[in-house]
Amino acid sequence: MVIGSGAPEITAETPVQPQTMYRDSPRLRVTHVLLDVDGTLVDSDAAAQAARQAAASRCAALTHAEVSALDVVRLRQTVLNDPLWRGVAGSAIRRETVRRLLAEHEVADEDALRDVLASFIEARDCALTTFPDVRACLIELRARGITLIAASNGDVDLERVGLAKFITDTHYAHEVGVAKPDPRFFTLALSRFDIPSHAALAVGDRVDNDYDPARAAGLHSMVIDRAGAGS
Repeated sequence: MVIGSGAPEITAETPVQPQTMYRDSPRLRVTHVLLDVDGTLVDSDAAAQAARQAAASRCAALTHAEVSALDVVRLRQTVLNDPLWRGVAGSAIRRETVRRLLAEHEVADEDALRDVLASFIEARDCALTTFPDVRACLIELRARGITLIAASNGDVDLERVGLAKFITDTHYAHEVGVAKPDPRFFTLALSRFDIPSHAALAVGDRVDNDYDPARAAGLHSMVIDRAGAGS
């Protein structure tokens, strides 16, 4: 994700790597870029695996039962499939997943819940890495006078991954009470930071969770195709 040199403006001709899709309008004049975090700025896949294993191990220690990372994956999917949990912040989904994991072993203690969650977050944050192209891109955007806002359903500690100094503010779902793919996530960001929609560009790694809702809210939008899937 490298932005070329020149005037403080982003154009459709500007080279951006890795592969981008769905670039809007022949010319974009933006003052603010809303950046997704997981999968866009940080490589969260390996971190998620480490986090699930840590949560499973801690749960096993507390319940004296066999618990695997696959159990965490299974229960997370049941939460995601539950209509009551659609459009809910990632931190709330994580908490409900761990609650169900402990409940399967007849543990409903709030201290145990906090303990397992802390193990999850610590392991995740230790394993998080930024994509190689991110730092140079953020430096270039800041040099052009672009205001950068981290807009995410997650709760990555930007200080811990070394990105906080580039980011002016955060717009995290658990902070604002609405999550992607609800377009209100983006309209609320425009309101909070007093940004005209035509001056905002949303960048993410998913069409369904980033591109579509941002466009529905009236923002310019771009997808970074990290996996090279083309969809």
